[in-house]
Amino acid sequence: MKIFSVVLLSLFLLPVSLVAQNIENIRSYMSGNNVIVSYDIKGGKFYNYYTISLYVSRDGCKTWEGPLKEVSGSVGDNLRRGLHQITWNVMKESPFVEQSFVFDIRAKVYEEPMKKSFFVSYVGNTNAYLGLMFGMIGKVGWYGEVRGNLLSFSFPDYTYANGEITDYDQAGYYVFTDGKGYSLFSALAGLTFQAGRNVFFYTGIGYGWDRYLYEITNYIYEDDQSTGTYNVVHGDYNLQGFEIDAGVMYRYKMLLFSAGATTLNFKNVGWTVGIGFAF
Repeated sequence: MKIFSVVLLSLFLLPVSLVAQNIENIRSYMSGNNVIVSYDIKGGKFYNYYTISLYVSRDGCKTWEGPLKEVSGSVGDNLRRGLHQITWNVMKESPFVEQSFVFDIRAKVYEEPMKKSFFVSYVGNTNAYLGLMFGMIGKVGWYGEVRGNLLSFSFPDYTYANGEITDYDQAGYYVFTDGKGYSLFSALAGLTFQAGRNVFFYTGIGYGWDRYLYEITNYIYEDDQSTGTYNVVHGDYNLQGFEIDAGVMYRYKMLLFSAGATTLNFKNVGWTVGIGFAF
């Protein structure tokens, strides 16, 4: 009857191609006629994959045998970061009497080519509920974005401040109607960056405006006839200029979800959400 044992000591050697990665927590133990070797691959990038080989030494690391053939589990090509386990059928590959083993896990790292995809999404928020975002996602991509609403291109004729229309120049008098609301518009462009297998960040700059408008109707005194309807912007809610946009996108198969924030002249912050498709 052959008796065998394993010294529960595992070493690892890192080849030059695995500088930025670590193989850690290497453990080995007997399970029937098999030796189980577990290990963690840590570090690296989400687009790295690894080829793993298992070697063994019977003479205290003076010489090495391998790569071992009668192995299964997390060995070979296309392995990713995380916890792994290798099973070695020691009696099938190398019958032996009582011996001590030291294991060496050797790894090579490769970069998976990052594929770029075109995307198009609906994007908006409560006030700017009409929006379109489009572009390219990949390791580094780009995007363009426009947002607005039905009042986006309703431009103000006058300004309301301190309880009155300060620059009113019509003959007659005016009456406020029930028409009022936000006039918002944004046009931006920027870059996308892949942060994970299905996670992307985006950031961009552009131009926009955020105005709160009232509607008035002008009348003449003689017969109270209307001479026209005009837009009046509230002086305290009248922003336009430089806009910054940033957020995150998550891809699930062909669906693309996004959430972000935008600020106009660094004076207000708005939140946006979106859903679309990546091709």
